Formats: sequence, structure tokens, C-alpha cells
Amino acid sequence: MREQRRSRRILATIPLQMEAQLETHQAVTAVINLNGALILSPVNLPQGTALSFNNPETGMQIRGHVVWCGSPDPTGWFKLGVEFEASAPEFWGKSYDPQGTEAP
Repeated sequence: MREQRRSRRILATIPLQMEAQLETHQAVTAVINLNGALILSPVNLPQGTALSFNNPETGMQIRGHVVWCGSPDPTGWFKLGVEFEASAPEFWGKSYDPQGTEAP
């Protein structure tokens, strides 16, 4: 049985500026969708942490929060599942290609 999702998850590596707890960090996406992303972050943030993201490519900013935190990857960056306050197709610009490679 296939899991029902609000939007397609697309593999995409997009650098972002992420603000959390009054600190700004450089982060990068691994998977994006219209409602959030899987982010690789240099800092581990607990579930529920409020975030603000800036996409330098589109010049847009959006708010969201951490919905889950995973273990660090081999490079030491932490996997964070984040959800936006509202669906935001324009935040990703042309990086969100509905015909792109879907994440497993």
C-alpha cells in the first residue's frame, strides 16, 4: 500500500539559510516537497523548533518547524524533517520539478 502524501517528494540539493533559536546556519536540502523538506543541518534541533528559511535562489523566505530529527549522516550533518506553515510552491522556484526524480 502506498502512503498518501500532500505533494510529491523530489530529490533536490538546494542550499538554504536556516534561522533557529536566533542563530543562522547554512543548510542543504536532500528532498523537497511543497509542504516542507528533508534538510541536512550542521546542528541538531529538537522536534517542534520554530525555523525560518531563506532560499537565496528565489530570494524567498518561509517559516516552518522541525517535525522529526534523525541521526547524523556520515559527514556529521543532521537529518531534519521540516514542515512549512503553508504550502509554498514558489519558495522552491524551478527546483521543484513535478516530473523530477521522486524520493523513495
